[in-house]
Amino acid sequence: MFFCFFLHFYQPYYQYDDILERVVNESYRPLMKVFGDNLGFRATFNFNGALLKLLSEKGYGDVIVSLKALVERGQIELTGSAAYHPFLPLIPREEKLRQIRLNDEISRKFLGKVYSPCGFFSPELAFDYETAGIVQGMGYKWMVLPELAYGPQPAWPDKIFVLKGSPDFKVFFRHKRGSVILLSSLVRTVETLKEELEDILDKNIYVLSIMDAETFGHHRPGMEDFLEEVYRANVFRTITVSEIENYFESREEVNPRESTWSNEEQDFWLDKEKGVVSKHPFLLWQDPSNPIHKLQWEFTYWVIDLVKEKAPGENEIRSGLDRALGSDQYWWASAKPWWSLEMIEAGAFRLREIVKNIPGVSEAELKKARRYYLNILEYAFDWQRSGKIRKAHREAEGWKKIPFKERAPAGWYNQVILEFEDEMKKAAEKLEFEKAIKWRDAIIKLKKGTDIYDVLHVVDELHAVRKIPSLKSVAEHKAGEISEFARKHFVDEETK
Repeated sequence: MFFCFFLHFYQPYYQYDDILERVVNESYRPLMKVFGDNLGFRATFNFNGALLKLLSEKGYGDVIVSLKALVERGQIELTGSAAYHPFLPLIPREEKLRQIRLNDEISRKFLGKVYSPCGFFSPELAFDYETAGIVQGMGYKWMVLPELAYGPQPAWPDKIFVLKGSPDFKVFFRHKRGSVILLSSLVRTVETLKEELEDILDKNIYVLSIMDAETFGHHRPGMEDFLEEVYRANVFRTITVSEIENYFESREEVNPRESTWSNEEQDFWLDKEKGVVSKHPFLLWQDPSNPIHKLQWEFTYWVIDLVKEKAPGENEIRSGLDRALGSDQYWWASAKPWWSLEMIEAGAFRLREIVKNIPGVSEAELKKARRYYLNILEYAFDWQRSGKIRKAHREAEGWKKIPFKERAPAGWYNQVILEFEDEMKKAAEKLEFEKAIKWRDAIIKLKKGTDIYDVLHVVDELHAVRKIPSLKSVAEHKAGEISEFARKHFVDEETK
């Protein structure tokens, strides 16, 4: 098995200084050292232009120097992207082109000739056909896509996938399991990782693990060290995405679904049984039923047109618009369940400030910008005060708000308890006591019915680290084989 580590480095250009300092010291610098100390550790990085610019301006140029050195010695490959992390499927074609070209320009300024990408990363791993056509037309050879872009069942990665009608343009699908196992931080030892991947370790396939770089050290303390342990244990061979072609010759033509790495299968259907497909795969950024999204995008498109009309060319106003197109404000307004009044206000404020600074802007246009800004805030505060956000959070979880013990058949529920207990015992034997406590607490939550309050459901976490069932059924156990602890947390199959 070949393993492709794909790390997406990203911080908003307007990130607070204290947060950026933490990210640099907890994640970026340690990661550069891990790769710097291990010359054979190959990977693909997406490091967009805005982040390079931000690091330089804030005094973290050493990260750029380290990155450049890794690329120069051929260990790390870089991808192209969009400069300020816009959601490409939803911005006009001209803005797509500008953001991609601007990313190339900024990247070459800081990295020089070593920046020569073959592949492309779309922010939020968002795929749409217009962007794919633009990327291909600009000379890129491949894109990385979400696992679900392939279809309801994951692609088996023993071949090269090419876009239908474009035999020379390759698409590589994220391996969700191979990504979640690491980014969840539930695997903390090399032996545990081997166990979780044992069914594919000896297969002639490639696993494309696409993760936020900040997972290692910032979001998950200690995972940067684990990354190094995994490499040094020689569990699998690491390669860059572009190197996949060196080991796999077979081709399959595909027609991917428009999607992002946040999608779940149900997002693609209005009625799956009747085969009615949803026309809105990007709901976290543009939900037709979300009036805040509607106002945000109306405001965005209007400001784009206004700048084009009254402030064309290269200037600070145009640069301000480039920065204002980041995807964050829309995502944080989704309430599915992600929500931030601060990010919503900041996005609307930046757009309003752009209008205020346009030479010759009329009083009517200033009033219109102010009206958009206030209307967005009015909706946002109303949602916050009325309890709509809490309700939306509960609705987004849907069936998860019914305790697992009430919605699962008794036999299956008891089987899951045994699986949790087995993970708990394994973790304790390896002295991974934090993980053992996590699994013990999951069993207690399931019995009490308090699993409904988890953002990431405990059973989903278990699925991420092991195949279920992995043990023989409860009925197949002999007397005395089931612990008193497990029995205490079973449900009665006869009375349920």
